[in-house]
Amino acid sequence: MSTDALVLGGGIIGLACARELARAGIRVELLERLTGGAEASLAAAGMLAPLAEAPAPGPFLDACRESRDLWVGWAAQLAEETGLPVEHDTSGSLLLALAPEDEPPLARLAAAAAEIGERAEEMALATLARWVPDAAPGVRRALHLPGDHRVDNVQACAVLAIAAGRAGVRLTRGFAVERVERRAGGAPGARVAGRHGSREAPLLVVAAGAWSGLVPGLPPLPVRPVRGQMALLGGVGWPWQGSVRAGHYYAVRRGATGLLIGATVEEAGFVVHPTLAGITELLTFAHRTFPGLAEARLESTWAGLRPGTPDGLPLVGPLPGWPGVLAATGHFRNGILLAPWTAREIARLAVAGDGDGATSPFAPARFPEALSAAAGSV
Repeated sequence: MSTDALVLGGGIIGLACARELARAGIRVELLERLTGGAEASLAAAGMLAPLAEAPAPGPFLDACRESRDLWVGWAAQLAEETGLPVEHDTSGSLLLALAPEDEPPLARLAAAAAEIGERAEEMALATLARWVPDAAPGVRRALHLPGDHRVDNVQACAVLAIAAGRAGVRLTRGFAVERVERRAGGAPGARVAGRHGSREAPLLVVAAGAWSGLVPGLPPLPVRPVRGQMALLGGVGWPWQGSVRAGHYYAVRRGATGLLIGATVEEAGFVVHPTLAGITELLTFAHRTFPGLAEARLESTWAGLRPGTPDGLPLVGPLPGWPGVLAATGHFRNGILLAPWTAREIARLAVAGDGDGATSPFAPARFPEALSAAAGSV
């Protein structure tokens, strides 16, 4: 197959970009080093919560809100293209204050929501007790953000892979990149060499998550792994089907009776296994916030590596000095949320040309020192 674009990485960002490019009439091959599945995309909780980490007005919050809204039509499109459902809940988030020091952050978030036109509603504690019967009786305040959504990210990734294939994307798994090289004659794009052959195309999209800074031959994108551990509880029969947050921790419904508990934020390098300390931290939060779940089943634990950047913003745009190479990585805890927005931006840049995104606040060019370092290595 003659290829117009290569996408490195088979997580939700890579799949979304590949599908969007294919829908724009571009012939795409996606290269994924694993033989099945993905990394951080499958380890996430699937919250679509723009205000969770970006309460201040600005381009990042704008992108998060826009992508949250895109998800409504996006999930419906994926279901239509594949005949498979994508669990997409719009109940919102509940933010709880368990101690006096928890109340000012809720007040600040409510004020920030009002400033940008997002709804934030006080929930009576009696109402909270009906919706989340296992919540601690000492909850002091509950704030409802009805604009927050959630999706089943594992389901979404599986459906997205099928949709990408049906759009014409060639999915090649088990392809370990050994070297990325410039094309002959200074042509845009790149040549990607692997153990079992090579590929070449006038467009290359780097969407390798936490590994994006280690692509051999390319300047090292300033992306580092940030471990997050999670746990899944079973047998939870709450009427509430959205998410619940208290401080930096959260509980997110999954399916009919599941509850995801997350997540740690750890600078642990590329060590990607759950630890006793990390899971204890999560279960302590769950027991303190939902004491009624003391007898709930602990079904599984896992960890994933989020792609973090120095300023906490994603890297979406052209790689300086490499015409035809675009970055789509560094989404940290917002990869699921920002997938449709990132895919749209990458497709727009592929059509408009590299220069159109060079001055974006998300462009890799904002890190000139990092990109001038020696080429990365696996």
